[in-house]
Amino acid sequence: MNCRFYILSFLLSFILHTTYAQTAGAFFSSGTIKVKIKNYRGAADDFGKAIELDPKYVAAYISRANTFERLNDYYAAIRDYNKAIKLQTNDADLYFSRGHAEQFTKDYSAAIKDYDKAITINSNVAKYYDYRGEVKYIQNDFVGAKKDYNKAIELSPNIPSFYYDLAESEFMLKEYNAALKSYMKTLEVDANYVYAYWGQAKTKEKLKDLNGALVDATKSISLNPNVPDFYLTRGVVKKQLQDYYGAAQDYTEAIKLDPNLSIAYTYRAVAKEKMGDSQGAVQDLAKAQQTKNKK
Repeated sequence: MNCRFYILSFLLSFILHTTYAQTAGAFFSSGTIKVKIKNYRGAADDFGKAIELDPKYVAAYISRANTFERLNDYYAAIRDYNKAIKLQTNDADLYFSRGHAEQFTKDYSAAIKDYDKAITINSNVAKYYDYRGEVKYIQNDFVGAKKDYNKAIELSPNIPSFYYDLAESEFMLKEYNAALKSYMKTLEVDANYVYAYWGQAKTKEKLKDLNGALVDATKSISLNPNVPDFYLTRGVVKKQLQDYYGAAQDYTEAIKLDPNLSIAYTYRAVAKEKMGDSQGAVQDLAKAQQTKNKK
């Protein structure tokens, strides 16, 4: 399939160099093919040529913006979304897309405004609320995030990530029983949603259901053994169960995955102290301070 796209791309490039075929539409088609074969730089150039020939070519601005996002050039994407919005002022998806790009640049205020505008134009799209909720969560507005996630669920009740996001907001609000229900609902929709098991483990630990927390933390690790936080959580549970050796092992696994995880050294120091390894505890505390200073 890729070979076929390369041939088509070559033929289009050849045609475009002839005097009679240099139309905005032809450059746009060439750019679209280059996106499919992941030649994003070439695609951006072709969309740019289409725009040069037709400065009001909205689809070319949108496609080039999407291409810039694939290249992680979010500021360039925003510039193209700005132009597209000037030409097509009542398109909810354009405001949403610009908000998404602004979110990557950490301009959260602008992102919220664009998500607000998208919702004003079309209040029935679940992802608009979900993404706005995400920005509110980042800004520690957990009440606002919870409200948006609930609205997203109301509009699209079969998306597991919506329930998970809701649960995370409830967890941050210390609404642990509600959070546990939302994590469980996530798993009803998708039984392999690994972070929901981790979420249940965190929540059950807060609710002092340590055995249940241990089961869920172990499940999360079995599904994805490459996430340091999963080991950290299980280590915290094992420590409370007075399994200090097991806790220390989990903190070590977390450190193997992320050697700069300072909290893992701190937790392991506590476990080592409980096991009577005072020298090891001092070494871990020094390492924790060292990794903190690197950040």
